[in-house]
Amino acid sequence: MKNISLSFLAISFTLTALYAEDLSQSSLEDLMGMESEAKAEVGSRSGSRDFLNSIVPIDVITQAQIKMSGQKKLTQILSYYIPGFNSPTPAIKDGSDHVPASTLRGLNPDQVLVLINGKRLHSSALLHVNDTIGRGTSGVNLNTIAVASIDHIEILRDGAAAQYGSDAIAGVINIILKNGEYANTVSSKIGANLDGGGESVQADLFASIPLEYDGYVNVTADVQTQNKTDRAGIDSRDQYTTGVAGTTKTTPLGQPEATNYRFLVNSKAYFDNDITFYTAILTNYQDSKNNAYFRTPKDANSSLYPNGFLPIIQTKMLDYSLTGGVTQTLNDGSSWDLSQTIGSNDFHYYVNNSMNYSMGTASPTSFDAGALSNLQSVTNLDYKTQINEIKIALGVEYKYENYKIVAGDRASYAQDSNKTAGSQGFPGFRPENEVDASRNNYSLYLDLNYNFTEKLLFDGAVRFEDYSDFGSTTNYKLALSYQLQPSLMLRASGSTGFKAPTLSQSHFTASATTVDSAGNVTSTKTLSPSDPIAIALGAKDLKPELSDHFTTGLVYKPTENISLSSDYFYTKIKDRIMLSTDIPQGTGKVRYLTNAVNTKTQGIDVRVNYVHSLESGANLSFNGAYAYAKTQVLSFNDTASGLSTSVTEKNRIENGQPKDNLKLLFNYDLHPVNVAFNVNRYGAFKDVYNNQVYEFKAQWSSDLDISYAVSKKLTCAIGGTNIFNSYPSKWPDVGSGTTGSIVPYSQYSPIGYSGAYYYVRAIYEF
Repeated sequence: MKNISLSFLAISFTLTALYAEDLSQSSLEDLMGMESEAKAEVGSRSGSRDFLNSIVPIDVITQAQIKMSGQKKLTQILSYYIPGFNSPTPAIKDGSDHVPASTLRGLNPDQVLVLINGKRLHSSALLHVNDTIGRGTSGVNLNTIAVASIDHIEILRDGAAAQYGSDAIAGVINIILKNGEYANTVSSKIGANLDGGGESVQADLFASIPLEYDGYVNVTADVQTQNKTDRAGIDSRDQYTTGVAGTTKTTPLGQPEATNYRFLVNSKAYFDNDITFYTAILTNYQDSKNNAYFRTPKDANSSLYPNGFLPIIQTKMLDYSLTGGVTQTLNDGSSWDLSQTIGSNDFHYYVNNSMNYSMGTASPTSFDAGALSNLQSVTNLDYKTQINEIKIALGVEYKYENYKIVAGDRASYAQDSNKTAGSQGFPGFRPENEVDASRNNYSLYLDLNYNFTEKLLFDGAVRFEDYSDFGSTTNYKLALSYQLQPSLMLRASGSTGFKAPTLSQSHFTASATTVDSAGNVTSTKTLSPSDPIAIALGAKDLKPELSDHFTTGLVYKPTENISLSSDYFYTKIKDRIMLSTDIPQGTGKVRYLTNAVNTKTQGIDVRVNYVHSLESGANLSFNGAYAYAKTQVLSFNDTASGLSTSVTEKNRIENGQPKDNLKLLFNYDLHPVNVAFNVNRYGAFKDVYNNQVYEFKAQWSSDLDISYAVSKKLTCAIGGTNIFNSYPSKWPDVGSGTTGSIVPYSQYSPIGYSGAYYYVRAIYEF
């Protein structure tokens, strides 16, 4: 299967490259000033629609908005414009420091489907297992995509599993890459945090090679380096073997040090008979470092580090996604599309400035702690046609997935009796943790779109999926819109959905051993649901999460300058997958993934858009957006997992993320000056320590970007995010040596705790 897929991709790339030397003589400069009505493909397979007239709620972030935000990471852009999108940045949480979870409408990271040009993007191999948002899930690493390559971003705020398959419970993010109408550009951005650290340097290049008949080959290269920040409090733990309490900051807390290299090729080549070959190649290499907790001399009890040591967890990640396809429009207006996508994430752990206590002074100080990998191969065949007034889309999809765990070097997990095993900071994966698991599934879908009258529009979809590891599921969707008045449209949709358990949820295992101050050895193991010990505790093979979704709302556009949309949504999810609490077992503890909980989420989304042209020639625009989402636990299925009585886990679902988010975006465009100002309010949230719930207050922040067009080709800008240096509220004194002392802020904070960040940037067209 993999060889066939690679051959298909190679053929597509080769056919596209054949036209690379036939350069079009068309000028791009005249095209760059043109603006068109924002349209979206996502949400219906019947074709693109003006997002304001969409039958389901959709947001579109345009290229102009991406530019004026000044942001160079995709998660930052989505956080800037989309209320209800949440991407907290935890620290001292192992792999989660390096691939933070991103959520929509307060649901899980793996309940949002991510597409590139309408094709499914693979998820990260990382399973979040620490106390973070997204615990027990694996999501897509959105920051692998070079922002300079993006034309626009479509966000579907509606259940869509019947149209796109697994994961589309909370919605869909569809990233559309630039076509051949863009000028070549080079840009850079330099910045730092006001309170120290966070220095970053970013540069990117976008080049478009025109082909015959408006074809193109676009190349994007992006390099970004980021220094760490430190916002830790005082370390009040015993620092010395004599028991004298320390008063120093020995454990840094903040964003990791990271370097990213992103490269992307996107192309289309047009041939006779309306045949088009297209390709997309995305690669990202990330090398990042962040620390674990400082090991005091009392903890270490070793002459190898007589003054203690700070373990550094380093991750090296390689992401790639290769898409090749061919499409043809037939004489009757019908079209077909055949594509192949292969994507992979390799996630390798290293630990430096550390030791293995069980090896004493013979321990190495650097370790290869092992690796995770996730591969996904998707083949799609889609067909669109129209019979009378009915638009029809149907297709078939085949998907192959593979997940691996590779053991680290022996020193990273070795153990002598009565001593802590493995490299401090992150113990390596053991040989018994190794896994090489695969599965496949196929799906069939049908999508119908019909205008009953000029005012009443219908869209329906049904999708059948069959998985080799858990069986089959069929899902449905029905959506209606009614143009009550020329300025007022009503809309509603109802659907069923599902989220297949990831291979990481079914097969991830890990082991860790610790020794307390009294010398007692405790082991903690993460077991797969099929492990005999887990089964004895009540574990069962994972099954898909099932959902019911309903949305109703309106779009009101009284004038050409003003538009308003408001939507209510309700999502009920059965058998949500969670990581259990630590369960005593023998001399240690175990935990496992389980279909533990049933929930409901409901809320509202409101959007207001206003554009006004001044007599001076300037344009003033305002975008206001508000999102509210409340999740409630209806019941727990598995009492043996300890989740039903866990204050921490119940709170994480219901209160770990802000329930509401307000965004007020202002833009003043008086060429050559453009000013963008963004005000955000993130609602309150709650966190738990020692079974006690603490509330953290709502937080305001503001972003500013001021750009000046020095010439037709050169634009320079200054700006900042969180420009007034807002910080989240702190933990009270909870009597802990870490929470509330080393870690003064909750790890759930939606905008982190690095404070204001200021930058300068420039973009040059050539």
